[in-house]
Amino acid sequence: MSDLYSELLVAREMNATDKMGKIGLIVVTAVAFAAGIVINPIFLAVGLVLAVVDYFIIPRFDVEYEYLYVNGTMDIDRIFSKSKRKKAVSLELSNMEILAPVKSHQLDAYNQNAGIKVQDFSSRNQEHKIYAMIISEGKERMKVLLELDDKMLKDLKQRFPRKVFLD
Repeated sequence: MSDLYSELLVAREMNATDKMGKIGLIVVTAVAFAAGIVINPIFLAVGLVLAVVDYFIIPRFDVEYEYLYVNGTMDIDRIFSKSKRKKAVSLELSNMEILAPVKSHQLDAYNQNAGIKVQDFSSRNQEHKIYAMIISEGKERMKVLLELDDKMLKDLKQRFPRKVFLD
């Protein structure tokens, strides 16, 4: 029997808040170094601490998501600055209730429920087709936002024909 296997890499687009955060960190660090040179050398120590903080925080603004689907299990990893990988979530798709486009009427019953936790693993570009997956993890439901390609959608539709809606 052949395995259903798909993988996809989706780059998250930086929004205005991300850009302002990144620029803000750099500006504050530069101001601290300038103040250390002009006003008081203690600010040099502050600038050095901020530079170390920047080294760890700024790469978190450049994020890609890798979806790996194998026979009913979807693993989603975060990749920071194309170098550091961190497992985000592993989903057992037998617990999936529905997969449909975000604006689909199939999701109307789930959109009314305010208690659903939302995890966004999409590019955050509203022009792209984003899918919402409602899945049960333990006792709680989760809404997972994904940006799937045709091959992965076809594999999911083949495996879960009554749960996947492509409209």
